[in-house]
Amino acid sequence: MGRRGLVLFVVLAAAIGGLVWSLRQVFPRPLTEVEGARIRRGALEVTLPVTGIFETQTVELAFDLPGRLARVAVAEGQPVSAGDLIATVEEDELRAAVDQAAAGLRVASEEAVRAAAAVDAAARQAEQARAAVRAATASLAQLQAGPRPDELRQADAAVESARAALEEARRALERARRLFGDGAVSGAQLEAAQAQAEAADAHYRQAVAQRDLVRAGARPEALAAAAAQVRQAEAAWEAAKANVRQAEAAAAAARARVAQARAALRATTARLDRAHLRAPFAGTVTRVYLTRGSPVGPGIPVASLAASSGWITADVDEADIGGVRRGQAARITADAYPGKVFRGRVTRIGQAVEVRLGSRAVRVRIDLEGAATMRVGTSVDIRLLVRAIPDALLVPAEAVHASANEGTPYVFLIEGGRLRRRQVRTGEGNDEFIVILDGLTEGDVVAVGEAGRLRDGQKVRVTAVR
Repeated sequence: MGRRGLVLFVVLAAAIGGLVWSLRQVFPRPLTEVEGARIRRGALEVTLPVTGIFETQTVELAFDLPGRLARVAVAEGQPVSAGDLIATVEEDELRAAVDQAAAGLRVASEEAVRAAAAVDAAARQAEQARAAVRAATASLAQLQAGPRPDELRQADAAVESARAALEEARRALERARRLFGDGAVSGAQLEAAQAQAEAADAHYRQAVAQRDLVRAGARPEALAAAAAQVRQAEAAWEAAKANVRQAEAAAAAARARVAQARAALRATTARLDRAHLRAPFAGTVTRVYLTRGSPVGPGIPVASLAASSGWITADVDEADIGGVRRGQAARITADAYPGKVFRGRVTRIGQAVEVRLGSRAVRVRIDLEGAATMRVGTSVDIRLLVRAIPDALLVPAEAVHASANEGTPYVFLIEGGRLRRRQVRTGEGNDEFIVILDGLTEGDVVAVGEAGRLRDGQKVRVTAVR
């Protein structure tokens, strides 16, 4: 190239450079937009990430007696409470059986009341017969015992009194006779004295005879009659006791019939209750299989029900199971339910290590807090809270990058509209935040984004700071 060509090339290059500079002044390159995050202090939850499956109690609801479906009271997707009606079968015959059993119970109860009254009457008669036995036995014993001393004294006293009266009457009669001979008394007075003497003599002989009877005791015929009365009273008592036993047996039979009638009523009532299919627990009706008029019976499902509460079954790697404990809090998310976070706690930890497809894991159950809104079988992501670090300096995890060669963590600090690469020393972290041990201070703002589109000294425009 000649000298002239070289000069031309230099002029052309300068013109092109000036044109580019002019275009940059008129049309400046747009600034890179980034989102900022402010370094703050807070508690960091160190979590153990695992995956699991949502499970819940499900049941196929069927009648345990044959019949024909009279009504379906629910629809698919309908929430129900425990005890809510699901369906009924035709129940006319069942209600008739209940009415018949109730009538039988009333009749049996009335018979039992009458039988109990008969037992009371027989018992009263038996008590009266027993009192008669005691009275007859006492009379016989009194006769067999002979006269009492006071009776003998009374009999002797009566004889002495009668003898004294007789002697006085005889003396009066002798005086009356002398006076009659002297003409001092009339014949009528003599006859009166004679009559009094005869009466006193008769009274004396009666007193002597009564005393002799008392001393002699009861006569054989009186004892025999008293003994016969005792035997008759005892026979009457035995008959009364037999009547009581017979009445009690009849009452027991009546009570047994009442119990049988009551059991029959319970059985028919329970059978009528089984004509109403009810939800065994709170949940959601997932399927309705039959319609009105369909034949039903054991093993023929009418509807299916899933419980409103559920649990997560997770497989925790054998190496991580030491950080899992009962009661441990868990945060659950699912791709099928974006934006929703479910809470739960570990309630059961398996006692065996299961080997599947080369992995060694322990099965863990996590019960959800509150009603479940997930479908059975939903895959979920779980974060088990291992521990919490209080008052830590936190930076968003997506703002921390690592050097490809050294692996040293760094961030892009935003200062004066430019990015400044800053190496940091980090501690523990989770999916959202990382603990900063050194390199940043509270209130600093760092860029959040992919490291490939950020560089040291780059001018940026901050769209938002979170």
